[in-house]
Amino acid sequence: MTGLKLQDNTYNRSLRPDAPKFKLWNSAGLMLTYSCPSRCACCYIFCGPDAGDEKTEMTAETAIACWESVRRLAGSRGKVHLTGGEPFINYQRLKTILQKAQSLKLDGLEKIETNAFWCTDENLVRSRLAELKELGLTKLQISCDIYHQQYVPIERVRLACRIAREVLGPDKIQIRWQDFLKNPIKTESLNPDERSVAFKATLHRRSERMLGRAAVELSHLLSLKDHRHINGNCKKSFLGARHVHIDGMGNVFSGTCVGIIIGRIGPSGQAGLEEIWKNFHYQNHPIFSILVARGPLGLMDIAMPFGYRPQKAYASQCHFCYDIRHFLYQTGRYSRYLGPGVCYGGCEKIR
Repeated sequence: MTGLKLQDNTYNRSLRPDAPKFKLWNSAGLMLTYSCPSRCACCYIFCGPDAGDEKTEMTAETAIACWESVRRLAGSRGKVHLTGGEPFINYQRLKTILQKAQSLKLDGLEKIETNAFWCTDENLVRSRLAELKELGLTKLQISCDIYHQQYVPIERVRLACRIAREVLGPDKIQIRWQDFLKNPIKTESLNPDERSVAFKATLHRRSERMLGRAAVELSHLLSLKDHRHINGNCKKSFLGARHVHIDGMGNVFSGTCVGIIIGRIGPSGQAGLEEIWKNFHYQNHPIFSILVARGPLGLMDIAMPFGYRPQKAYASQCHFCYDIRHFLYQTGRYSRYLGPGVCYGGCEKIR
């Protein structure tokens, strides 16, 4: 499989030969669900036990359609990883996806992500990982940090890591973060003030994306700056993004800009990812056209006539952008381009 070439995209064909091109998407995170047993403060969506609904759950058929589309788009370079939410929250679906991929000889699985909430019994962990290995699991990424361990006992993470090393091999496991696994902080036993102190100390060592729940629960712990001093655009990061996320509704998001819909992919009757990429021209997108040209300050200009007023200060350019998009989503404007609701907190308010 060779995939498409840069000149196959309509925007790229309009450029001079030496101009920066809209990069080919060669990696996709398939968001099987927005549901998760945890409500981590670092979540750049609003995943949780009650997040999403039946419409946002990705079926095995849709997952395979997306996977095949990534391979058609990027050829043998095309990779997917299975994520959420928490993909193990529906183990049978996870297993079915890999069974279908195996029967179709579909390559390109990069990894499966998990927070190890389900790792309560050694026999269960060993059985599932052995089963998934036979079905093509190449790498297991395990979330292990100060935020996830507020909800998932560290003992479950340690069990998952030990069994994964034995079943998959030591080079087939990825831990976020290895140092935290060695010296965990028992955040579940801290009171809210103590937890905030611990989160703040961690944020000064490791940054997080100030989107979604993180914008609500973590941004105030960082050094903030006046929005007038956040004047960069998003051209380089957007044109250079080689990764997309796709949710169960088929919404395609560029990189980590989850909540800004580029297009929709589906098992039938809708464009595949390769068609979306071929036909995408950012200047025809009402949100990305502004962000690429002027960044969040430009987006603010279209929101203020509808009543938007910026906060006094923001943690980052992405935080500023998210605050504006949250407002626009709540107004119901740009509903084709901003969503779904779980990316904007549903009924949770930012302001």
